[in-house]
Amino acid sequence: MKKYLLLIAFFVFSTTIAQSVNDYKYVVVPSKFDFLKEPNKYNMNSLTKMLFQKYGFEVFMMDEALPTEIANNRCKALFADVIEDKALLTTKLKIILKDCKDKVVYETAVGKSKEKDFAKAYTQSFREAAQSFETLNYKYNGGNELASNPEEKPEPKQESKIYSLETNPENPEVFFFAQPIANGFQIVNSEPRVIMRLFKTSQNNVFIGVRGDEKGVVITKNGKWFFENYVDGKLVSEPINIRF
Repeated sequence: MKKYLLLIAFFVFSTTIAQSVNDYKYVVVPSKFDFLKEPNKYNMNSLTKMLFQKYGFEVFMMDEALPTEIANNRCKALFADVIEDKALLTTKLKIILKDCKDKVVYETAVGKSKEKDFAKAYTQSFREAAQSFETLNYKYNGGNELASNPEEKPEPKQESKIYSLETNPENPEVFFFAQPIANGFQIVNSEPRVIMRLFKTSQNNVFIGVRGDEKGVVITKNGKWFFENYVDGKLVSEPINIRF
């Protein structure tokens, strides 16, 4: 069972927590998505632009003049994409946001439609996927103001142990908060800063955990939560004190 869940973590999910969506003010939308043959086919690109404008982002199409701030530094913006999951007799779409290094910062749940008409099917599945943004609670916090050129900016250092972030021998009851997101939770510390994301599975007490480039499972044992993954071929189990 453990090995099966870990395989899911490594091969199904590629989401990272490099930065929070709230760190970004701008979103750039392409004029054409890869799964469609024409620019703005079925108004998909226009719908995407309107979606992010609705939730408070400043949005620009890739083929229009970009603000100098983005033109000089792509890391000031997130880049939107819509992905189609191929399925028989069902249209499935999800919306994702990537940073300037092509790392996924956020992705929605999969929207589905069984409509036979392509225009209706794509619109319906897109709108269903877009419902994930209702729980995102986006609010720009200025956290990306110091973003630099990706060639000059070193990779952010990931914490090696979850519990090492704040553990204090005099206060062993340090805990982290679980905030709802699409398909699961984001785990934040007291700053607050996102340190991990948890994605729901079919088991209520088992989550797929993503921490930077590390992927594993978060499970309960004897009433306590643990993040488990493989490091150099060995199973590592780290305790993490979460409050949901």
